[in-house]
Amino acid sequence: MESGDLLRDLTPRQREAVVTPTQPLCILAAAGAGKTRVLTRRIAFRVAAGTADARHVLALTFTRRAGREMAGRLHRLLLDAETSPIEAGTFHALAYRQLRRYWADRGETPAALLERKSRVLAELAAERPGLRHVPVADLAAEIDWARARLIGPADYGQACSEAGRPLPATPESLAALYARYEAEKQRRRLVDFDDLLARCVTALESDPVFAAAQRWRWRHFFVDEFQDINPLQHRLLLCWLGGRLDVCVVGDPNQSIYAWNGADPGLLSSVAAQWPATHLIRLDDNHRCTPEVVAAAAAVLGRDGADLRSSRPAGPPPVVRRYRSDAAEARGVASELREARSNGLAWSQLAILFRTNAQAGAFIDALAAAGIPYRLSGVELSGDADEAVEAAISPDSRGDEEPPDGVTLSTFHRAKGLQWRAVWVAGLERGLVPISHATTPPEVAEERRLLYVALTRAESELHCSWAEQRLLGGHPVPRDPSPWLDRLAAVARAEDGLPRAAAGLTMPRSRLAACRRPARSGPGSPILTDEDRLLLDALHRWRASVARGAGVPPFVLFHDVTLRAVAAARPSTPAELLAVPGVGPVKAGRYGAALLTVLADHRKAG
Repeated sequence: MESGDLLRDLTPRQREAVVTPTQPLCILAAAGAGKTRVLTRRIAFRVAAGTADARHVLALTFTRRAGREMAGRLHRLLLDAETSPIEAGTFHALAYRQLRRYWADRGETPAALLERKSRVLAELAAERPGLRHVPVADLAAEIDWARARLIGPADYGQACSEAGRPLPATPESLAALYARYEAEKQRRRLVDFDDLLARCVTALESDPVFAAAQRWRWRHFFVDEFQDINPLQHRLLLCWLGGRLDVCVVGDPNQSIYAWNGADPGLLSSVAAQWPATHLIRLDDNHRCTPEVVAAAAAVLGRDGADLRSSRPAGPPPVVRRYRSDAAEARGVASELREARSNGLAWSQLAILFRTNAQAGAFIDALAAAGIPYRLSGVELSGDADEAVEAAISPDSRGDEEPPDGVTLSTFHRAKGLQWRAVWVAGLERGLVPISHATTPPEVAEERRLLYVALTRAESELHCSWAEQRLLGGHPVPRDPSPWLDRLAAVARAEDGLPRAAAGLTMPRSRLAACRRPARSGPGSPILTDEDRLLLDALHRWRASVARGAGVPPFVLFHDVTLRAVAAARPSTPAELLAVPGVGPVKAGRYGAALLTVLADHRKAG
């Protein structure tokens, strides 16, 4: 494709991002702004113009899917050019490829790749009384976070304290496990996915010959989704650059949703400080979503969404519905999916998005009962973190098992980077959106951005819903709408999804507020009265006694923030206890009866 053809269907701002000769270049691209198109066109334009050599281009992504998409687009754009295929892939995959060459050149036997930390961590945790009852995925997530932030075992405890990071066990026990894990890998000659980045950094920083070879090979750098970069990946990028400035990064601060996993969104905002000559271009036009969808998503962001706009024609207003229960919500969504299908949309153009994997079951049952084909988008990245990284290197696991035309079921996180004609964003309730364990302002802000990501997956139709009651641990628990649902309702049509309502019955916005229940606990720490504090002291004493008897740290039972929420809410039944943020079905089943006894005794004493 000629350089002029590469610019033909771009907006003036997109065209500027493609052709500007200034380096470094930072492109801040909103959801639906065409960032992948702009990035691939810039690469192709520079190759066509002769300012970049395709053999020396490195395009970096954060998922294997994104790497495949970028490589495919570049191949089509450069199909007529006499160039070698451009290298595009994840940080981990490219670092692994370079390390294998490094080991081969030095005659070293490569270490075996440990595909899941849990295989080693489970053995090590079993030897430590304070960690035996902590899920291995939680232990792996702590080490992932520390490695991504360039934090060693000796500094782990202090770093967690400074970050205000809630922990599944004491920082001392986690730091000791971290140190033992690193020693065990060395003893067994294993490397995990974090080691691929760290060892590549070490090789580049300690071996001038290897560094020179890589810097000769890679001269033009393009990084997608820069808001997701973590300090370890950033250090590797700087090693590859070696002080050069031929780099273009693309990112969106409003789609930064992986700080829990070590990503540092501050690295995007500090690009100009890192490279003072950086040229900044903003792409605020959303070319994917209708103005109505953009308005709803921008309303959730508040001030951060003030400049967002849509370039598309007007569409139907988003709809907010309430249901009596989570089962009714699932059945209602299934009915609406059938209606969308009858209106001409393919099943593959429809998606149901939810915050946690646990919400999928009700929708799977409802779709199966309605005879609607579906496909699962995969596990959420907050599970075993190794799976997310492994996906950057390993083949797909599901293959052709899913129906060729099915409704997609996905978590908010997993849906990032995807889009559908019509989207149902379900479970918009306090405790899910934002999630109950998001207690600090940065964590709540990330939950807000996560909802923005989910909403902007819809091209034309956006349906939002919540349930007045949800089964948790086998108990029906009353629910309140998400605190951000009012913002959505301000730009949406609110409808009643209760069984007695007619299909088109309009619910006034005032009804949305009227159906809320007073809540004494929510995101952040609740305000406690003097009486609450006396109860909190009793809860702390109970927790300490139970922890000593079980031989585990108090944090393993309930976090301090959870006890504060219990003291404020003062539940008296198992269902009310499950409604408290931070109290899940497992802990409620194990400790709920004893905890309710403490609360009852306190009421009697008062």
